[in-house]
Amino acid sequence: MSNIKEGDTVRVLCEAKLETGELCYNNDANNPLEIVIGEGKFFTSVENALQNMMEGETKVFTLEPDDAFGPHLDDLIIKVPKTVFNTEVTLEIGSRIKIDTPTGKSFIGTIVTMDDMTITLDMNHLLAGKRLIVKITVLSVQPGTIPSQ
Repeated sequence: MSNIKEGDTVRVLCEAKLETGELCYNNDANNPLEIVIGEGKFFTSVENALQNMMEGETKVFTLEPDDAFGPHLDDLIIKVPKTVFNTEVTLEIGSRIKIDTPTGKSFIGTIVTMDDMTITLDMNHLLAGKRLIVKITVLSVQPGTIPSQ
């Protein structure tokens, strides 16, 4: 058994909690995460933590906001006229709603306040600004192939 290195494909169990202990993410052996180390499709800090681990090994570490979903940005709290929303949708504080833009992009926001004319939306990711406690267990490692130079 060798240590995980760049290029390896690893299958892992992952659990992420807030500092309060609230569970944010959890998978099981029937639905493992598959990560190619160094590919950059997963949090770099998690890929770095996986390097040098071995199959069957478990590690617990903390992800700071900048290493996960970024800081909570006040610029992403916006006021939108109520008239832009479908009248068939129930709007209430705390609801997550999808906004489609004229360019075809969609965004998800959380309603933080409402009045008769406007809705204030927080467009930050729900975990933005949060520190996450991550527990990761390596289920399997498939060695990568080193490209010829």
